[in-house]
Amino acid sequence: MKLSSEIIEGFSKLVLSKNYDDYCETPECHKQWWEICTSDAPLVAICAPRAHAKSTAITHCYTLASVLFKDRKFVVIVSDTYEQAVLFLQDIKKEFTANEDLMSLFGVTKLEKDSENDIIVRMADGTRFRIIAKGAEQKMRGLKWDGMRPDLVVCDDLENDEIVLNEERREKFRKWFFNALLPCRSDRGIVRVVGTILHLDSLLERHM
Repeated sequence: MKLSSEIIEGFSKLVLSKNYDDYCETPECHKQWWEICTSDAPLVAICAPRAHAKSTAITHCYTLASVLFKDRKFVVIVSDTYEQAVLFLQDIKKEFTANEDLMSLFGVTKLEKDSENDIIVRMADGTRFRIIAKGAEQKMRGLKWDGMRPDLVVCDDLENDEIVLNEERREKFRKWFFNALLPCRSDRGIVRVVGTILHLDSLLERHM
């Protein structure tokens, strides 16, 4: 089954929505984001103002659907700080340990590894997947597991006010993104970037 916007929307409504704050019907922009994220494009960037639930739609729903529907196996979540990336991973981990509907439906049996920034999940059919959290500009070289490199990199609010502060800082960050982050993925690896534009010369604005 090929992952699609419709599958993610149904998955979100049926399995995840009970844990959302102030749940409402899926906005049209989320459906459009899921459509491009599930396309064959290796590199996708999405920008939107704050309060559009970008993290919920992409970092949470899309990442969970990618591993549970076996579209991806080794995910790296990257945010502007290590602490923020860990928070994203902890929210995802809760679904594997407390969401009984999800655990039963997909056959989640246990967490083989459960550290602050790294989890490995085993399924009832014996398959496994791994999700790691990293902060922007951390070392990415050498990421490998089960004979493979990451096949999905999700970047959520990679930039902050300090990173876009001046031209030299912005250039340093761009070099890390293109020379360290992008090469860490496997040959079939894809990258999904989501965030809010903080500067007209920011990395996200250039992606647009």
